[in-house]
Amino acid sequence: MVYQTFLSSVRIFFVSFDHGEPPHIHIQRERLVAKFWLDPVQLEKPGGLKAQELHRIGKLVQQHQTCLRSDDLNTLAHDLQLARAQTVSVTEEMLVIDLKDGRSIHVPLVWYPRLWYGHQREREHVEIIGDGEYLHWPDLDEDLSVSGILAGRRSAESPESLKR
Repeated sequence: MVYQTFLSSVRIFFVSFDHGEPPHIHIQRERLVAKFWLDPVQLEKPGGLKAQELHRIGKLVQQHQTCLRSDDLNTLAHDLQLARAQTVSVTEEMLVIDLKDGRSIHVPLVWYPRLWYGHQREREHVEIIGDGEYLHWPDLDEDLSVSGILAGRRSAESPESLKR
């Protein structure tokens, strides 16, 4: 099972039971990917990241080792499913979703080509449906789930496909 989050310019994939391996995380910055075992916390593969950055990330993983265990990741998956949107705004660069529980999600608009290439008027016409579980832009034919956005899922659609 995979979960991801972001820390500065680094994307962190939380992985449990991947190909018979023990729980671990992958740290990605651009095309560089490092790997840490979680129990015990140990760098498995530096992946081209600098030692100073790996040391900082290793300390963070050590601090949060308990919450990264699989039972807590299952709780995270459950929490993702319960996240509900209260308000949505779209800027020139970001999709911003304020959740009913007080959190806010900010994701790059470029992740969603239909929104990226849409006009501001079309972006502003968003419907929050399913008690906040889904977002629908009728003018752009775009549908997103809040749990998918929280999990870091980008659109699989390419900008080229919009030109057809």
